Amino acid sequence: MSETSDKIFDGIRAAVLFEEACRTSPPDAARIEVVRELALDLRRQLEALSELEDATPDVLAEAAICCADLANLAACNAPDLLPESLPHATEAALLAARAVESLGPLVEARSEMLSEDHAENLLRDVRSAVWRAGFAAHLVKPST
Repeated sequence: MSETSDKIFDGIRAAVLFEEACRTSPPDAARIEVVRELALDLRRQLEALSELEDATPDVLAEAAICCADLANLAACNAPDLLPESLPHATEAALLAARAVESLGPLVEARSEMLSEDHAENLLRDVRSAVWRAGFAAHLVKPST
């Protein structure tokens, strides 16, 4: 497994953790079921991206955006889960956020081969993903 696949795999692991955390929600929690389906969709997207032979900057940026979405989904919905599911949701948010942080520099390093406008837009998207993932991590970290 390549270094790039490892980073995307962290996002996949986070999606699995969060999806499992949502699965243990109360049976009448229709909204949590929708959230679980969103986590499943993000997992499928990340799996598809991880299977691509060539990890272009666009692929890496898309993976970072998916991981940021997942981190926010987990962080914002963790309080609505059962108490025993909260650690999994927290771990998922933090793992997804770390994946974004590690994908960002890879996108930056590989964006040199792109046109200036393309690289600029891609880097803007990745910086946004990094910020959103950091915010999600901040939401789930216990206060000290």
